[in-house]
Amino acid sequence: MNLTKLVLYSLLLFFPLFSAAQRVGVVFSGGGATGFAHIGVLKALEENDIPIDYITGTSAGALVGALYASGYSPEEIEAIVLTEKFQLMSSGELEEDQKYYIHQSNEDAELVSYRFAKDSILQKLFPTNLLNPTFLDFEMLNLLGLNPPSAEANFDSLFVPFRCIASDIATKESVSFSSGNLNQVVRASMTYPFFISPITLDEKLLFDGGLYNNFPASEMYHEFDPDFIIGSNVSYNELPPTDDDLMSQIRNMFSTHSDYSLPCSQGIIIEPDLGDEVGTFEFDKIKRAIDIGYQSTLEKIDSIKMFVNIRVSKEERTKARDIYKSKKIPLAVSSIKITGVEEDEHDYFEKKLIKNKKESTIGYEELKKRYLHLYQSEHVHSMYPIIHQTTDSTHEMRLHIKKKKPLRLAFGGHYSSRPVNTGFLSASYSDFRITPLTIYANTYFGKFYGSVKAGLKFYLPSRATSYIEPVFVMNRWDYFRSFATFFEDVKPSYLIQNEMYWSLRYNFPASSKSKITIDFTNGNNEDRYYQSDDFTNLDTADFTSFLYYSPGLEVVVDKLNRKQWASAGSKFTFKTRFIHGIEHTTPGSTSINKEETNSFHNWIYFKTSYKNYFMQKGVYRLGIYLEGVYSFQPFFNNYTSSLLSAHAFEPIPDAQTGFYNDFRSNKYVGGGLINIFTIKDKVDLRVDAYLLQPFYRIQNATGKAIEGELFEGRFGMGSVSLIYHSLIGPLRATVNYIPGQSILDPLSFQVSFGYVLFNRRALR
Repeated sequence: MNLTKLVLYSLLLFFPLFSAAQRVGVVFSGGGATGFAHIGVLKALEENDIPIDYITGTSAGALVGALYASGYSPEEIEAIVLTEKFQLMSSGELEEDQKYYIHQSNEDAELVSYRFAKDSILQKLFPTNLLNPTFLDFEMLNLLGLNPPSAEANFDSLFVPFRCIASDIATKESVSFSSGNLNQVVRASMTYPFFISPITLDEKLLFDGGLYNNFPASEMYHEFDPDFIIGSNVSYNELPPTDDDLMSQIRNMFSTHSDYSLPCSQGIIIEPDLGDEVGTFEFDKIKRAIDIGYQSTLEKIDSIKMFVNIRVSKEERTKARDIYKSKKIPLAVSSIKITGVEEDEHDYFEKKLIKNKKESTIGYEELKKRYLHLYQSEHVHSMYPIIHQTTDSTHEMRLHIKKKKPLRLAFGGHYSSRPVNTGFLSASYSDFRITPLTIYANTYFGKFYGSVKAGLKFYLPSRATSYIEPVFVMNRWDYFRSFATFFEDVKPSYLIQNEMYWSLRYNFPASSKSKITIDFTNGNNEDRYYQSDDFTNLDTADFTSFLYYSPGLEVVVDKLNRKQWASAGSKFTFKTRFIHGIEHTTPGSTSINKEETNSFHNWIYFKTSYKNYFMQKGVYRLGIYLEGVYSFQPFFNNYTSSLLSAHAFEPIPDAQTGFYNDFRSNKYVGGGLINIFTIKDKVDLRVDAYLLQPFYRIQNATGKAIEGELFEGRFGMGSVSLIYHSLIGPLRATVNYIPGQSILDPLSFQVSFGYVLFNRRALR
C-alpha cells in the first residue's frame, strides 16, 4: 500500500516530463531600470528552446513583456532599450535633431520657473511629475500600437497572450488588462508616482501596477492556468516606515505588500541579484541589468528543463514571428481627432499635424517630426496618442492635448563675488484666441545693470510656426572705475549708458535649428561719461544722445547643448542693420571741445559669429569660436562717444561686465580656442583663449576719434573656469585675463552662480 502511494506520488511529481502539451507562463515583476533584467531572462530561455506561451507583467516588466508579446525577439528588445533614443525617452529629453529652435525662449538669466493655473494658484502650483513622457508615449505608440486589430480587442491574439497590471489609487486596487490599446495600458502600468504623469483610462486615473501587485503570478495562474510558471523577480516589499525617514513613510502610504511567491508548486522563480549595481532609476545601467538577468537564468536552466520537456527551436520561433509581424500595418495616419482643448483651438493644432488636405496619410518619420514640433510649443504641456486601424488599412490617431498653465513666473540672475550682481524676474501670461498669444515682461536689477522689457508674441495661424513680436526695452549699464571684490567699496561710475527702444519683429524658422528675425526698431541711446580718468565729484559728465530708427535682419542656427558655457554642438549667427539717426552731444567739464553739436548719421553693418565644438576624445573637447564685424559707422563727436557706440568683441561672458577700450572697433575679426575637460559628469574645467585683430583701431587724437593704421595692434583675452552645471544653473570659479583699460586690473577672480545674460541691445 505504501509502495503504491509512493509510485503515484512520483508520477504526479514528474508528470510534466511525460506531458506532450506543456504550457509555460512567464511572470515579470516591476522594478524600474532593474526590470530590464527580464530581457536577459528571455534571452536565456530562448537560447535553450524553452517555450513561452503566456506573459504577465507589471511596470518595467509590463513593458518588456508587451514588447515580447508584440513579436519582438529578446535581441530586438535589447537593441531598442540600449539606444540613445531610449535613454532620452526614459529621462524626458528629446533627440537633438528633434529640438526646434523657434520654440526656445529668449536667452535670459532664468534659473527656475513655476507655472500657475488661473483658478487655483496654490493648489496647482507644484507639478505632478518630474519627467514629461510625451516623447516616450509617442515611441511606445510606434512600438506597441501597431499590432493587428484583433490584438486590440483581445490580448490573447498577440504573438504571446499577455496581461498587464496597473493600479487604481481611488479604489486602492490593482487592475488587470486583457484588451485595449496595448501602448496605453503598458504606459499606465509604468506610471511611477511623481516621476511620470498618470493617464486616465476607462475614467480611472491609473498609476504603476507595482503599487498593489508587483508580481502578477496570481493573474498568470487564474487567467491562463499554465502547466509551469517561470517567475522573474527583481523587486521587494518596502521595509516598515521609520519615524525619521519621510521617504519610507511616503513609499509605504502609496503601496501595499506584494506576494512574490508562486500560487502553485509547478514553477520556479529567478531572482537576478542586482545588489548595488543597478538602481531603480539608473537607466544608463540597463546593459548590466540584462547581463545579470541572463546569467541568473542560466544558473537555473537545468532545473527548468527538468520540468519543461517541450522545446521550441529558433527556426520555429522566427517563422512564427515573421508570420505575426506580416499582419502588422506600418503607421499611416489618415485622420486625427484632437481632445483636451477648446473647439475653436482644434484648427490650429490640426494644421500643425496635417499640412494640407491633399495628404492621404502621414508616415512615422514625418508624423514624429510634426508631433514633437507641436509638443515643444510654449502652449503645450503634454500630448498623449492612441491609434485605431481603419477599414482601408490606415490609422486614425486620437490625440489628447494638455495645455500649459497660463501664468508663469521665473527667477534667476548672476550672483558673483565681484560687484556685478544682477537679479532677474520675469512673468508671462498665455492665452488662446483662435491662435496662441503670450504677453511677457522681465526685469533685471543691480548696480551694474538694470533693465525692463515687455513684449507680446502673436502666433500666426499658419502651418509653419511663426510669430509677430512687438517689444519695448529699457537698459541701463553702469560701469565702475574699479572691479573690486564683493566685500570692498566700489568707486564712482565713469560710464553710464541708457537705452530705450521699441521694436516690431517677425520671427520664423528656415529649419528645425534656425530662426530668422526681421525687425524695425526705433529708440534713443543716452550716454554719460568722463573723457578723462582723472575726475572728481565736482566735474560734470559729457552727455551724448542718439535718436534713431533701424531695420534689421538676424539669422541664427543654434545646435548648442546649453544656452551658456556649452560643451557640444555648434552655433552660427549673422546680423545686418541699417541705422539712421541724429547725434546730440553736450560737453562736460572734462571735454576738450566745449561746443554742443548735432550730427546726422547713416550706416550699415554686418556681423557674423560661429562656434563649434568639433572634437571629442574621452573627457576632452575642443571648440573654436570665430567672429567678424564690418561696419560703415562714422565716428561720433568725440573719442569716448565713438567707443561707446562701437561694436565690442566679448567672447568671454564676463567681458560684457566691463568696458575695455582695446576690444572695441567697427571693423575686426576675432577668434579663439575652447578647451573643455569633463572631470566628472557635469563638472567642466574650461580654458578659453581668444585673439582680436581690428582692421583699424579707434585712437584718441586730442579728444577726437581717428582710425589707426591697417591691422595695427592685436589683443588677447583668456579665461580659466571650473564649472558645475547644476539642475538650475551653473556654479563656477573663474579667473579672467582681459586687458584693455588702464584703470582696470586685467586679472580678476570670481566665484559666481547663474548666467551672464542680458536683454539685447538694439543696435548690436
